[in-house]
Order: sequence, then C-alpha cells, then structure tokens
Amino acid sequence: YDLESDCLCNGFFFIRSRKETHHWLFKLVRWLYDHPYEHDQRAIGAYLNYTERISAKAEELPPTPHWHVFDEGNAFINFGSWLGNYEELVLVHFVDGSAFSLYGRPSWDPSIPESKQEQVKAHELGGAEMEPAQGSAMAAFYQADVVELPPEKLKDSPRVLQLLNSKIKQRPAKRQK
Repeated sequence: YDLESDCLCNGFFFIRSRKETHHWLFKLVRWLYDHPYEHDQRAIGAYLNYTERISAKAEELPPTPHWHVFDEGNAFINFGSWLGNYEELVLVHFVDGSAFSLYGRPSWDPSIPESKQEQVKAHELGGAEMEPAQGSAMAAFYQADVVELPPEKLKDSPRVLQLLNSKIKQRPAKRQK
C-alpha cells in the first residue's frame, strides 16, 4: 500500500492474537492451501473485504476482523509514493508490489502494470530473465554497499537517498470513506 495504490501490500503486517483473528487467519491459510493458484496478497485483500477479487464467493469468506493500514505516508512505506519525513520512517518494503515476475503470470494477466507489459511479453518469447530495472528499489537496495548498512544509515547511501527522494509526493485526496 502506498499513497497512490488501491491494493494492500502484505509485505509487512501485524495480527493481534484474538479468537476472531485466529479464526480469520486459519480460514485464509486453509483457503490458500486449497487454491494454490491464487495470489496471497490478493487473498488477504479479499478476506479483508478490500479491493481485491479472488475465486471465492463473498458468502464463503469469514467475518472481517477489525483492521487498519499502518501509516503508509511516512512510517511504513511500500516503495512507492511517500511524504518524505525521514524522522518517522520505520520500514521500507522495497520489492515491486505487483510481483508479476515471481509467479510466471502470462502477459494477458490484467494485474500486470501496463508499464511492464512489454517486458513480460519479451520474456514469454524467450527473452532474458527479468531483472530489476536500473533505478528501481531492488537494484538500489541490493548493492553490496547498501546491504551492509544498518537500517538507520540507509539514507547515507546517495543511491538510496536519491531513490527515496524521487518518490516524495503530497498526500492525495482521500478516495475511500
């Protein structure tokens, strides 16, 4: 989830130990076990009655537990747009949220961002393996000099700082009630 996204990111989450959440999580994991072709992130969004759709019918889903999104603007950013307050930054989930290349999705899959369609089509035609794009978060965060940095020093890397600064935006108008 970031300032411009309409789907949840399950890159990091916290679940409070309660009877209702235990039941919800058990149903989710059981459903994923029985439906291995489904995407876990979409399933979590659907099970939370958010924007994602899966092959389950609404009546098959367990009651939705109380939930909220962490502060995606500053504290817990899913690499994308953010407000840029480094003092509040706790965690950066820097993996491409679409994760299309990890699951071998075909080019006709509507969840693949338009900006990545050509890359997927080339890969299907026998092209090279899909690598993180130059200037991407994956390319920046996996450099040896960055991997060795303790988390509080990440912004000391000019490459990471430039990348994070390039994603600073104003908070958009609220789209949900």
